[in-house]
Amino acid sequence: MRMFQLDPRLQLCADLVRPGAKLADIGTDHAYLPVWLVAKGICPHAIAVDVREGPLERARENVIRYDMKEKIRLSLSSGLTALGPEDVDDIVIAGMGGELMADIIHQAPWVQDGKKHLILQPMTTAKELRLWLRENGFALLREECVRSEGKIYSVMLAVFDPKQAQKLTGELYPYVGLLTGKTEEEREYIQKVMQRLQKKLQGCLHRQDEAGAEELRCLLLELGKLAEIKTEES
Repeated sequence: MRMFQLDPRLQLCADLVRPGAKLADIGTDHAYLPVWLVAKGICPHAIAVDVREGPLERARENVIRYDMKEKIRLSLSSGLTALGPEDVDDIVIAGMGGELMADIIHQAPWVQDGKKHLILQPMTTAKELRLWLRENGFALLREECVRSEGKIYSVMLAVFDPKQAQKLTGELYPYVGLLTGKTEEEREYIQKVMQRLQKKLQGCLHRQDEAGAEELRCLLLELGKLAEIKTEES
């Protein structure tokens, strides 16, 4: 059977998975990511995890359709609670809120061995996720943006490395992480962050909170500099 193509959001997640890694896809839904990675020979084995029976049944259908029953295990469970360090090398958590992702990681202390890679694609509260990762010793190694179905997403690669995490400082880090505005997608992501901060600024002005307003003005000024950066080719 001809293999499907991943949408750009999942493709970016797939691109960050290490060849040869045992994969866990948390919140797998249709199991597109593990099926694709195993079919391409990137991952020898994978575990597709979902907390709901409906999505896991759709995942099972695809596992059977693409003859992956021997290589992809299905797990009806919450987050990483049913897995252990021997089960997985790379963990993808995509398509959910950043605070829920933080809770999933918190409930699996075994990921703190410095060898597990976390590939995270938050739909909301990315700022809170970045802060939680840093405060809990996880450093971002990479962060990239992609446009998928008309929307911009950020995908992060994190690993437990407290010393490196402490170096992720700066007032912009919670808002844009490692993004520098080098691509059109990154600039669009930064602009969306600025739009949210503009709304907060208007709220401060309405409340006559001049200190809060000035802090936001400074943030917007620095973010604006990133959003205007162009690639050398342009």
